[in-house]
Amino acid sequence: MNAARSGPGTLCAALLTLLLAACQSMPPGPEVSPLNVTIRLGRIGAKTLVGQVDMPDNGAVSTAAGVGGGAWSGGGWSGGGVGFSVDLNSLLRPRPRPRMDLFQYTVAPLDGGGGNVIVNGPAAPGLEPGACVRMIYPDGAPEPLLVPSREC
Repeated sequence: MNAARSGPGTLCAALLTLLLAACQSMPPGPEVSPLNVTIRLGRIGAKTLVGQVDMPDNGAVSTAAGVGGGAWSGGGWSGGGVGFSVDLNSLLRPRPRPRMDLFQYTVAPLDGGGGNVIVNGPAAPGLEPGACVRMIYPDGAPEPLLVPSREC
């Protein structure tokens, strides 16, 4: 008789209890911490080549070693030996390692505070004298990252 009198209120309470139990068993969502950055706009005034650095190699030198086997034939051992192989062309005429150009960019901030900013980095598309850039200082870094911008 109780089941007949339970009605929709009891059914809703049971569903609510099930939903709360399901929510508590779910893993918590990821915690996202904001990245503290300062962004300033500016224009590149000058771009000067300051040097080049070698790019990491990919292990192009190849060497090979092998061991020969011996054989028993009637009266004693025969054969056997050790071999070592080196690519002499790569040793005598090594390929030049790729190099990357490094530049010094002089950027005039549009907010006018603090004078010109000097940034060292590799060449990138859109980082030419006169270009508008964002100077991004992640977490209080002393030297910003430069990114081309259309906001100037």
